[in-house]
Amino acid sequence: MSRDGWRPHIESALSLDLAARSVAQMIAPNVRRSGSWYWPDSDGDTLASVAFAVETQDGFGTLTLRYCTIDPSTDERESITCRIALTAIPLHFGGSRWWMLCPYTHRLARKLYKFDGIDQFCHRTAVRPLPTYASQRVSGLTRLQHKRWTIRRKLGDDCTGLFDEPMKPKWMRWRTFRKHAARDAELAGREDAYMSPALLRLLALEMDG
Repeated sequence: MSRDGWRPHIESALSLDLAARSVAQMIAPNVRRSGSWYWPDSDGDTLASVAFAVETQDGFGTLTLRYCTIDPSTDERESITCRIALTAIPLHFGGSRWWMLCPYTHRLARKLYKFDGIDQFCHRTAVRPLPTYASQRVSGLTRLQHKRWTIRRKLGDDCTGLFDEPMKPKWMRWRTFRKHAARDAELAGREDAYMSPALLRLLALEMDG
C-alpha cells in the first residue's frame, strides 16, 4: 500500500499490541468477548476508540474491530469493519502464545498499526514507503553527537565540549576511562566524515563569492 508524497511515522499510528494488558486479558482459548479499547492523548483524554469482538476456539479465532475513519477526499466519516484472524502457537516450554495475522500481508504479528489514510490495522511492513521511528528521522550527525554527549554524562564530565577530549573522573579506573575515550574518538572520526563534505561546500561557496 502506498500514497504519493506520504511518509508514515510509527509514532503517529494507533498500536494494537497483544502484549498490552487490556488486549491480552480479552484473548484466551474458547471465548466470546466484546467491549471497547481506547487510546489516550498526551493529556489523558480519549484520542481514538474501537469496538471489538473476540471469538476463539481450538487455538484459532477472529478479532473484529469496528470504528470510524475520515475520508480525506470528502471529510466524511466512514464506518470500518476490520477482521483479524487469530492463531495460538505452542511454546517450547509449554502453553501457547496468540498471534494476529495482518489483513494485508497475512504475516504473523504481535502488534498491528492503524495509520491515517489506511482503513485496516496492519503490520508495518504492509505500508509503502516503510514507516520510520523518530530515532531514524534524526540525522546521522545528530545521532553521533548524542552518543558523544552520553559518554560525557557517564563520565560526569560537564567541562569539555565535543571539540575536546573527555576528562577522566578521579574515581574511574584508567582501563574503563580508556574504553570510553576510545569510543568517543571513534564517534568523533565518524562525525568528521559527516562534517567534511559540508565544510568543503561552504569553502567552495566562499571562494565563488
